[in-house]
Amino acid sequence: MGLLEMHVRDGIAAVSEATFPENDFGAPDWRSTEMVRRTEEYLDELPPGQRRLLLTLFLFVELFGPLLTATVSRLSNMDAEERTLLVRGFRRSGFFPFRVLGESLKAITTMMYMSHPSVQAYIGEYRSCERPLDPAHIEFRPDALPAMEAEG
Repeated sequence: MGLLEMHVRDGIAAVSEATFPENDFGAPDWRSTEMVRRTEEYLDELPPGQRRLLLTLFLFVELFGPLLTATVSRLSNMDAEERTLLVRGFRRSGFFPFRVLGESLKAITTMMYMSHPSVQAYIGEYRSCERPLDPAHIEFRPDALPAMEAEG
């Protein structure tokens, strides 16, 4: 693994921990959902242009994100709580490019997090239509729609 790939991996891990940290209420966290491995696999499946864009996003935030707050450090070297505050700060920023940066980070990590089976089970996701060929094994509830209709 080259230096740039290592920084991208560190950026993915740092942002993943900032957006889906370990918690006390039982929700799956960034480690248990294998965010780094799964994000890297996802990036490998993207067309070259989109892949470069997301690799650049994680590389930029790892190397330069903290500098935007006058911290001389890589994102992955910051305390987990500081990272969380940094990403939240980007998302709330009045400066549009920072807001885009924060929302982009939140969007990609949320997509990866919510696609993990343990998260889907935790939130009670189910299907009302059977899809036997879908590799994602999500609980099938054939009576879900009639039950919702009855609740009205």
